[in-house]
Formats: sequence, structure tokens, C-alpha cells
Amino acid sequence: MSAARRTAALIAVGDELVTGDRTDKNLAWLGKELTQLGWEVKESRLMGDDEGRLVGALEQLMGECQLVITTGGLGPTLDDVTRHAAATAVNKELEADAATVAGLEELWRSRDSEMPAANLRQALIPVGADLLRNEHGTAPGFLVTLGDARLACLPGPPREMRGVATDELFARVREGSAPARRSLYLFGLSESRLADLLGDWMDRDADPQVGVLASTGVLELKLISRSGDLARLEERAAAVREQLSSWIFSEEGGDLAEALVSALLERRISVAVAESCTGGAVAQRLSQIPGVSEALREGLVTYSNDAKAARLGVPSALIEEHGAVSAEVALAMAEGLAASSGANLVGAVTGIAGPGGGSSEKPVGRVHFAVGLDGSFLATERTFPDRGRAYVQAWSTNTLLSLMLQALREGR
Repeated sequence: MSAARRTAALIAVGDELVTGDRTDKNLAWLGKELTQLGWEVKESRLMGDDEGRLVGALEQLMGECQLVITTGGLGPTLDDVTRHAAATAVNKELEADAATVAGLEELWRSRDSEMPAANLRQALIPVGADLLRNEHGTAPGFLVTLGDARLACLPGPPREMRGVATDELFARVREGSAPARRSLYLFGLSESRLADLLGDWMDRDADPQVGVLASTGVLELKLISRSGDLARLEERAAAVREQLSSWIFSEEGGDLAEALVSALLERRISVAVAESCTGGAVAQRLSQIPGVSEALREGLVTYSNDAKAARLGVPSALIEEHGAVSAEVALAMAEGLAASSGANLVGAVTGIAGPGGGSSEKPVGRVHFAVGLDGSFLATERTFPDRGRAYVQAWSTNTLLSLMLQALREGR
């Protein structure tokens, strides 16, 4: 680890987070922002409103890291214990910040109300701490130092937390530039197969460090320089590109729809989609991308057999012979769409999303795709794990987007 990569730890405080009544929305954002500021985030925790346990956690983490940040627990009620735990952890007394008290009193006067005494708790900060002003709510944060470690306590509501962090905290804790990194986005490759292909390049201590994030078939492969050796990073990135070229669809972002629309606009090609089991999800994804109106002709949801026949001209006899979920019907859907829309590139999907409707011959998760480019058509079959309707639909959506992008780039 380079000298600039000092370590940080994060804690989100609140019983509601631990019990699952609310989902934390702060830690991931803070982790990403701190990484860009030159910190190496070693740990993130959820903790309840237990002052004693929080004191222990703060003491431990401040002994291990140079920066600890908490979110939450700065409200006016007795279960808001973060400020008291922080003061104990850094061996400081709490004192009321006069400017915060004045601001709270003015706020309540503007409401023509008398301020409850409990609100004065929000003005308490450890003696000697730097106040982190909150222009987005009532509870300020604070930054306090103990030895080589700093502890920052931020409010819990995400809008307030981000505002205080951006306005007040980040300028105080900037540790240099983010480590050099490259990201590659892949589809159609499993994590286990990826690990086999990259071998010891994915060792924990490798330089550059190689990590992967997965979401509905899209893999984000991250290469991060540990030493700051940019030549080494670029050399490894080039080797990875060569090794994984069949699956890489972007180096700009992980949205297959965005990559497809970019390719369509670059080539001035029109597109249309016909969907059954995905219920319009492919067209919806495409329509979210700015500029797509230059390429997208139409999207049809032909869910029933009658709709496939009426809107796409799929012969009823073909459906009776092969079933609606078949390569033959997927091809006929694509061919009919190409004829009716006039689009250069067309995609069609029909499948069994579940939970019912499957059989031994055609299980839940069986999906057929067809892609056509300038009159040339190709059908593809996939069987996704039966992990629920939304799972099958999400994978089917990404798969059709990927197949269309592949056909466009390969000119077939």
C-alpha cells in the first residue's frame, strides 16, 4: 500500500438499520467518496443504539485506522447516543456549541413555537472538536482528533449526511488523489470461469489488484494500482482485454442498454424489439438512454399467442406445432417485427418466467431469443436458474441487449 493510502472505517448507527426496518443508504456512498479522496476503507459496520457497544467499537477502530466516520444517532432523543459515545471514546466532555444553540432557537421562533429542551442535545459536541455545519437539517456533525486518528460524526438522513460530508468534511480529510484504476464490463461469463481465466492475477496481494462485482450477468472487473505504477497497470489491462475480448462490452459503464444505444447512434442504425416474457423491460431500458429517439423505432409486448399472430404475423400453426416458447416462434417474431417496423436491427424474446408454466421439456427459466440485422436472423436459447420471476426477466433483458449488441458489432 502506498503512503497516501491511509485507512478508514465506517459505522452506520441505528436500531432500525440492524433490525431491517430501514436500509442503510450511507455507507456505500461514503466508501466510494473516501476512495476517491485517497483513503482505503477497511471496514463498514451497522450498529444499534447501544452506547457502550458503540464506545467499544470506536475505540477499537480508532486504534486500527486513521479515520473513523459514523452516521446517525445525532438527533434530540435519548436513543441518539452517538455524540455521547464519541465523547467517551476520545476522553472529552460534551459542551454546547453557542452558534448551534442560537440557530436552533431561531428555527423554533420562525415556527412561532417554543423549542423543546431535548433539542439542545443536538448542539452538544466534544470539547475541542471542529463543528461540521449542517445547512440541510438541524443536527450538526463534528470532527475530533485523538492521537493519530480522527473521528467524524455525521447526521443519519442521507440528504443531510451527504451535504455535511461534501460541504464540511471532505476538504478536511482529503489524503491525495484516488488510486489509478481501470474498469472493464463483461457479459456472458460466469465469475468462476473468470477466476479460472485470470488465475493468480486475482490474488489478494497482486499489483494491480483485480476485483469483480456481479449483477444480473454483468461483471465489472476492476484493476486498481497498489503501487502507483501506471505502466504496469496499463500492461495488465491490455493483457486482460486480450484474454477476455469475447465478453467485454464496455469500458465506460456497466449498462448494456447504454452500450447498445451508443453503438446504434454511431452506426446510424435503427432498432425495434418484440417482447413476451420480459413484458417491455428491454424497450424500457433502451428508452432511458438520452438520444435513443434517433434509433428506437418501436417496442411491442406481444404477450399472448393472439398478439404474436396479429401484431407480428407469427403463424398460428407454428405456435401450435412448436409452442410459443420455441426457437421457431422467436425467429418468426423477429422476422415479423423487421417487416412491420423497417428497423435494421430487431430483437425478440419469448420464455417461461415462472413460477408456473414449466414442464420437463420446457422448464421455468427456458427462454428463446432471436436477433435480426439487415435481413439475417439468428436464434439463441438460454435456460436460467428458477430463482423467481423477476430474476428470469432481468437476465432475459440483459441477454437480449447483449445479443443485439454482439450482432451489431460483428455485423451479423
